[in-house]
Amino acid sequence: MSVTHEELVLLQAQMEGLESIFFELYPFGVELKRQQVQDYYNQRFNSVTQAQVSVARGELRRNFNTRANQVRNLVDSAESIGDVTNKLNLIIAAACLPHERNKPLDPKILSFCENLIFQNKIDPAALNTLLAHNPLKESDARILLACAMFSGNVQIDKGGSPISIQEVLASIITVAKTKDLLPRNDPFYTEALYFLEGMSEDTSVYK
Repeated sequence: MSVTHEELVLLQAQMEGLESIFFELYPFGVELKRQQVQDYYNQRFNSVTQAQVSVARGELRRNFNTRANQVRNLVDSAESIGDVTNKLNLIIAAACLPHERNKPLDPKILSFCENLIFQNKIDPAALNTLLAHNPLKESDARILLACAMFSGNVQIDKGGSPISIQEVLASIITVAKTKDLLPRNDPFYTEALYFLEGMSEDTSVYK
């Protein structure tokens, strides 16, 4: 397992671009095309600078342009895989380094991710196989973590019984850690830990 600093920086940018798509663009129905993405962040910049006269415009503009570029680059990468409106293609593009995107995803992992993202369900046997028996690559681990983080649901169907996505994410994190699949500074691994911590805090509020 060896990831260069440059690759980690790229993965971090792709991770942030994926967050922007799921948490900023999707909720507002922004079409994932380069001009529409740029227009959205231009509008955000204008609204913020109009509301706060004292804001440092140059630094703010750089921040918004960085976010827009992260999203546009991720969209370009997803288009090289397939339909950019397919959420799983976006996740795969974000979780893979350029040389990893050319390699076909294991059919078992693909099926598991499709069920999780599009059907809000998982097969218990498939989950056990992936976590306990099937050898996973670094990109596989990132994809599984991202699918759990961005599934968009608190509860999912596990063979006819509900299970929290928090539990699924925790299981994947545990396997990634015990099998040493990802470096501890991998952006997808660290972000998954933040997600899990945030989910735990949200759950504790209602106890």
